[in-house]
Amino acid sequence: MEGKSLSEVLAVKDPAKITKSNETSDVGPLKLKVYKKRWLILIIYMIYNGTNSSQWIEYSIISNIVTRYYGVSSLMVDWTSMIFMAIYVVFVFPASYVIDKCGLRWTIIIGTALNCLGGWIKTFSVHPDRFYVAFIGHAVVALAQTLVLPLPGHLAAQWFPSTELSTATSLGIFGNQLGIALGFLLVPITVKNHDSLDDIGKDLTRLCWIIAIIGTVVFGLVLILYQNEPKLAPSETRALQKLNRAKKREEFMAPIKRLSKNKNYMMLCNCYGLNVGVLDVVSTLLNQIFLAHFKNGEEDAGRIGLAIILTGMAGSVSFGIILDKTHKFKETAVTVYFLTFVGQVLFTVSICMGIKWMVYVSAIFLGFFMSGYLTLGYELSTEFTYPESENIPAGILNMTTSIYGIILIIIFGIILNAYGDIPVHIGLCLTLLLGAILTAITKDEQRRQDARKKAQYEGFAQMEKNVNGVPETNQLTYSVN
Repeated sequence: MEGKSLSEVLAVKDPAKITKSNETSDVGPLKLKVYKKRWLILIIYMIYNGTNSSQWIEYSIISNIVTRYYGVSSLMVDWTSMIFMAIYVVFVFPASYVIDKCGLRWTIIIGTALNCLGGWIKTFSVHPDRFYVAFIGHAVVALAQTLVLPLPGHLAAQWFPSTELSTATSLGIFGNQLGIALGFLLVPITVKNHDSLDDIGKDLTRLCWIIAIIGTVVFGLVLILYQNEPKLAPSETRALQKLNRAKKREEFMAPIKRLSKNKNYMMLCNCYGLNVGVLDVVSTLLNQIFLAHFKNGEEDAGRIGLAIILTGMAGSVSFGIILDKTHKFKETAVTVYFLTFVGQVLFTVSICMGIKWMVYVSAIFLGFFMSGYLTLGYELSTEFTYPESENIPAGILNMTTSIYGIILIIIFGIILNAYGDIPVHIGLCLTLLLGAILTAITKDEQRRQDARKKAQYEGFAQMEKNVNGVPETNQLTYSVN
């Protein structure tokens, strides 16, 4: 490298190109390595996430059938959805503590074990007087979710380089949305609205056994194949984060206190909570809202829910790629939030007009932006809170959405029963409009990107010293395996 100028060194835009070999240098503290196994780790997590989230809407999407079979109110069926949110609020900090202390592997082992147990409990619930058993099993699955939702950003940071962080996070969320989509699709197909309660019971039995067996298989996969954090960090930001945490051994509550004083993060929690809260309302009350305008539309309601989530999956991955390429976090968030509001208005108009094909088209548009916003929320959370461990900000972010979800489902559920669905639609549109305004006035801040640029600059500056004959002391090294 003798004779090269600093400008020539800085022409290497990606530090991943500084050193690419199967060996890592022992020089300096910032030793980076990208492992091929990261994709296997991500795929297993996506499967685990999907098997858990598929059960969230399991009873609500066939609310009219469940109320008939078990002889319970629609509010009790709504609580099978809300219990996921309520348990998350109660256990978010214990779950974050487990993630922080036990690491990725043991966190996911515990989560898949709870998910498996909840599925098997529900196999004993198929009898008209055993709704309480179904609710207990559902609650155990909901407890497992507390060890699922905070992990996409955390997993991405531990295993993926800076050029793939947003994409990896979006794929982690993709697994969650895929599970919800399968719930919307398969549950109404599996459980039909038979005249005979015995026939409904047979369908419910089949559904419960499928869920239990799949949960058991996933638990086995995690036990055999899942690995904790790799030995070497995959990115500059992760390496710096580990160094910072090694130097500062602090109590669990310290980062929570700092987050509570972070104005941008607090604003994000409310914006994200309003968006996902509306998504929770639409998902939970979709069966009741749709049947108010379309008779015998259980399967159509499931397919519309499927359309919302499937297009949301495409949106999540698309926005993750956009963020990795552009790093324009606020501009993307404001645009997506406003288009979510537009989608909700179109969805409202099409349902109230009773035009089924328009409902499907508007659901596709709404889902792409509303569900797609999930990736943006996680990524903005990481940007606003770096260098905090990703699981704690993500846990608080999801706790906020759970609180908003419970409040909005209860309020709009009461309004739906008392005044019909039109006031519900208007209220959902106004809620999203408020969220869009709050997103627009939130300050643009990119702490993680700033740290990455600083690490790159210092690495390049050290290389320039090496060019000019200064001994190597803190060289950035990067390898791919």
